[in-house]
Amino acid sequence: MLRYRLASAIVLIPVILGAVILGGPVYFALALAGLLVCGYEFYQMAEHAGYHPYPILGLALVTLFVWDAYARTFSSRDILSLALVVSLVIAIYWRREGWIAGWALTFAGALYIGVLGAYFILMRSLPDGQIWTAGVLLTTWATDTAAYAAGHRFGRHGFFTSISPKKTWEGAIGGWVAAIVVMFLFATIAGLAPLYSIGLGTVVGLAATFGDLAESVLKRQFGAKDSGALVPGHGGLLDRADSLLFAGVFAYYSLVWALHLALPK
Repeated sequence: MLRYRLASAIVLIPVILGAVILGGPVYFALALAGLLVCGYEFYQMAEHAGYHPYPILGLALVTLFVWDAYARTFSSRDILSLALVVSLVIAIYWRREGWIAGWALTFAGALYIGVLGAYFILMRSLPDGQIWTAGVLLTTWATDTAAYAAGHRFGRHGFFTSISPKKTWEGAIGGWVAAIVVMFLFATIAGLAPLYSIGLGTVVGLAATFGDLAESVLKRQFGAKDSGALVPGHGGLLDRADSLLFAGVFAYYSLVWALHLALPK
């Protein structure tokens, strides 16, 4: 398993970091493609669990949310309001068995993946955004890797075992320590004060941990072990991106506050 994880990391990390550095349409296209795959996996899990979401609508919403963060040509509120009304009319007209649950899951998936994932587009648009985005990505990955390694080596005490039986306090603490160290190095290079750097690392580490737990709750609800099988050693792409979805939101607002930036209108 560890061998597959390392192989996946060797392939994916340079591609992702290269897109972060290039920015612009390349970064947008890669981020959107990844989020659409995550959305597809979400709706596949829901369908396998016996629900009837509307994947095309959900993936269209993911696309619009990410485009809104990139181009800022319209309001996410307008997108969501129009989609809610139109989709509800369609859902009521079709009235498939369990339609209300399917309709709700369509929007839950779009919000979970599209809205949260779009924060990595917003983060890249900040001053020195390529550094911050790369730092948050590497910090999140370090959290996941260190938590896995520390839990495997030292894990004795359960951590939210009702959600994920293999999680341990030792693993969680190992992940948080790694997050602080990695973010401290990145933030110091970028000129952020040491206290802010430690705080940012703590925020990203905690958010990554609970992002992972959040997807574990979803998989339990859907009766799925993994979201897919696209990434060797990890399962689906959503299994790899779950920590990032939470980390991106908290990191973005922490950076805006620490750098005293105005939020984009």
